[in-house]
Amino acid sequence: MARASARGVEIVTGGNISTDPETGKGWFFEPTILDNLSPSDDAVTQEIFGPVLAVQTFESEEEALALANGTEFALAAGIYTRDMSTALRMAQRVDAGQVNVNDYWAGGIELPFGGNRKSGFGREKGLEGLDAYTRSKSITLAV
Repeated sequence: MARASARGVEIVTGGNISTDPETGKGWFFEPTILDNLSPSDDAVTQEIFGPVLAVQTFESEEEALALANGTEFALAAGIYTRDMSTALRMAQRVDAGQVNVNDYWAGGIELPFGGNRKSGFGREKGLEGLDAYTRSKSITLAV
C-alpha cells in the first residue's frame, strides 16, 4: 500500500493489516478500496489475493472490456448492472474463468472454478474438477 500511495493511488479505505484480535496477527488484510489508478498501475495489472478493490471508471462497454481484458490475469470478474442483456453480452466477452453478475462468488460446488491466462489452467469443482482425480490411458492393440 505504501508503494501504491507513493504512485498517487488514493487509498479510500483500509490498506492495513487487520487489527482484529482474531485475524490481526499479520495474516489478514483489511478490506481496501483503491482509486485514482491508471490502467497500467500494479494494483490493476497484478493478481492481488485479498480484499482489495481497484476502482476504474469507463465511458463505454468497449472501454470497460479493454480494462477488464487488459491484464495478464483472468481468474474472475464481476459485472453489476440492471440490464440483463448488457450483463450477458459483457459476460460473454470478458475473458475470465468465472464471471459473476450482480453477486460475487455465487455458485456452488457443482460449478467449475478456475482462471484463464496467467491465472492458471484446469478447473476445480464441478465435473471438470473430477479430472484431477482421474488418469487416462490409451492402449492400442493390433490383432
